[in-house]
Amino acid sequence: MWKERVNKALRSSTGYQLTKVKSAAGARPPRRRDAAAKKSPMTIAEGWDTYARQRRAREGTGVGDVWSKPRRIGIDVDRAEDVVPYLDREIFTPFLGHSEVLLEIGPGAGRLTEVLLPKCDRLIAVDTSRAMIELLRERFADQDKIEYVLSKGRGLKRVSDASVDTAFSYGVFVHLQHWDIYNYLRELHRVLKPGGKALIQHSNTFSELGWREFRREVPRQLNKHKLHHSFIVNTPELMAEFVRRAGLEVEDQLTEVVRRDCITLIRKPA
Repeated sequence: MWKERVNKALRSSTGYQLTKVKSAAGARPPRRRDAAAKKSPMTIAEGWDTYARQRRAREGTGVGDVWSKPRRIGIDVDRAEDVVPYLDREIFTPFLGHSEVLLEIGPGAGRLTEVLLPKCDRLIAVDTSRAMIELLRERFADQDKIEYVLSKGRGLKRVSDASVDTAFSYGVFVHLQHWDIYNYLRELHRVLKPGGKALIQHSNTFSELGWREFRREVPRQLNKHKLHHSFIVNTPELMAEFVRRAGLEVEDQLTEVVRRDCITLIRKPA
């Protein structure tokens, strides 16, 4: 006990002590860990799951329905509620047509699932967020042709080889890092039937509005791992190269319908 009293007096006056003192239980004092070591950066999946749970309490099942600002994304409609019908009329319906099995990667709370359902006999909805899957189930509680798949963000492992006619992803690949983009494209090569097709929207960093988005994100990204909601740097040329290296073919790349982004239309060789 006398050592503890001496060391206490020394610490209070000099900041040092002569001997190490064990705690009452005989254990060493706990180590202080650097704050950055305590918490690793969230994965993209964890980030969107957190977003979904937070927004769900405020918005209900319509989470994500507000992500349509015509001027910000560069689309020629006046109102946010006109964005999805416009995209459906100009791109989705002409390219997707009708298929037996349609795969949607990252449906979120279902703002685009709504227009995809009439285009297929069966829809496989794959998302990495449990909260998003729950929202999707609530929104389409009366639908029996949706198969809900919770993914770990490493691909489409629960989707069978050559089982999908058409694949679709919008509002997802803008956030994925390049390794994930390539991995999902390789997975699409696996799950698409020969001659199957895919529609993928992704960032187009060096378009006028894409560059504005990049500049907007610079302050919050400095000296950090990529935030789940930030756009990854991408271009039509880079995406086309990923598509080709994944064994797929680029049918077209659209940059004028949504001028901030690019929509790449893909085919699997027959």
